[in-house]
Amino acid sequence: MVGKTLDGRYKIIKQIGKGGFGVTFLAEDIKRPGNPKCVVKQFQPTRTDALTLKVGKILFDREAKNLEELGNHEQIPRLLAHFEENKQFYLVQDFIEGHDLTQELYPGKQFSETEIIELLIDILEVVAFIHKQDRIHRDIKPSNIMRRRLDGKIVLIDFGAVKQVAGVEGNQHGYTAVTRHIGTPGYMPSEQTQGNPRFCSDIYALGMIAIQGLTGLHYQQITSDTNTGEIDWQSHVKVNPKLANVIDKMVRYDFRQRYQSGEEALQAVKGLQTVTGLRPKSSSPPWKVWLGVGLVTSLITLGTIFYLLSDRSLISGRSRNSVSNNFLLYENPSYGIKIKYPENNWGIQKQDDFSGEVVKLFPGNQNQLSSCPIDVFINVNDFPEGKILSLDEYKNFALKKIQDINPNTKITDSSTSKTTLSNFRAYKLVYTRQDEGCDLRVMEVGTVRNGKVYFINYTAEEKQYSQLLPTVEKMINSFQIVEGN
Repeated sequence: MVGKTLDGRYKIIKQIGKGGFGVTFLAEDIKRPGNPKCVVKQFQPTRTDALTLKVGKILFDREAKNLEELGNHEQIPRLLAHFEENKQFYLVQDFIEGHDLTQELYPGKQFSETEIIELLIDILEVVAFIHKQDRIHRDIKPSNIMRRRLDGKIVLIDFGAVKQVAGVEGNQHGYTAVTRHIGTPGYMPSEQTQGNPRFCSDIYALGMIAIQGLTGLHYQQITSDTNTGEIDWQSHVKVNPKLANVIDKMVRYDFRQRYQSGEEALQAVKGLQTVTGLRPKSSSPPWKVWLGVGLVTSLITLGTIFYLLSDRSLISGRSRNSVSNNFLLYENPSYGIKIKYPENNWGIQKQDDFSGEVVKLFPGNQNQLSSCPIDVFINVNDFPEGKILSLDEYKNFALKKIQDINPNTKITDSSTSKTTLSNFRAYKLVYTRQDEGCDLRVMEVGTVRNGKVYFINYTAEEKQYSQLLPTVEKMINSFQIVEGN
């Protein structure tokens, strides 16, 4: 799809997401001045017979109309276009620059009570608007909540209802059957798993996010009582009883006992601000650190800024402390990964979260070594098409993907019984490819764990590949997947 132009105007730049219902791309609108970026979402029906496509189009047009109406809110992406092309449905929406809440809400990080209250109010103000339009989001989770870089405001993305287009089938009566549940396990209450989402289903999801923030637990670590179905979270953290009561009501197993709308939940949470000990403090909430140096320039000298910019060891996510005489430690709690890299002459660059590439490591003197790229990428991805795959199944998928992209390449499967990544059984593939006149050799080492794929790509020009291989192998051997993510 990369490089292809859809509907005669949306040129695909890269894939930024993939799930069980479709694929998301970053694109540019070549018919608008400046070619502004936008997001293109592709939905492919499970079947392409005439009846299913007809039913799918009816649903698609209806949900596109709903998104058009919701997009009037400044914290919901505008719908720019929707169309059908080659038996697939496409939505085009505003591109939101910023980060999602997985970068603020990660295992081991605990929010204060006032921070959680402020976060809930920020999100509930948008959810209340959605519910007043008689709509349900259906898939509220940290990765679908963006923090806009421009102003730090919450933006809700990826509404679940439109995903039913990819999960319908026509039958002999012309009716539809949603063949896949819409929502995400861990944030989806029982009535939603049964295909009956309600306004209070969104409230449940927000309650689970609040519990994550207060306890510092991954959502998979949060358990429920086997007899009552109620969420067991207060054994992990002590909070103000009034706050605990509000959150408990948000996540009740019986939907009738929850707050029934965003507005009702919003007023309950706002009421906590008058409770002694829960009033907002003067300290900045955690998201403000993401708004950049510009907000604090009045507090630091220009010389300090130059120091921060010139000292690569202060880049976010990287430890300044040496883990040995020659290596430093990079760790990313959001993805639950750690890796050591050479202290001298190696740089680090955070990547676009949407692509699955978490971080790029590279020799600082690579321009002296070669005019061709030399880099090590760490990737953390969901399984393709939402399917759970074994290590061997994913290796076969990776082989096919490499072959499809580089038809003339020769791939060597160097996997053995001793091949590991983070002490887990892994695969190892080595292949060649060309890039802008460079003859490159690539080594990919990967494993599957915690429902995700973790793999590391080392790329270098043929003549430089062997020279740096011992160093790269030490880096790969140091890689750790932190359990609990």
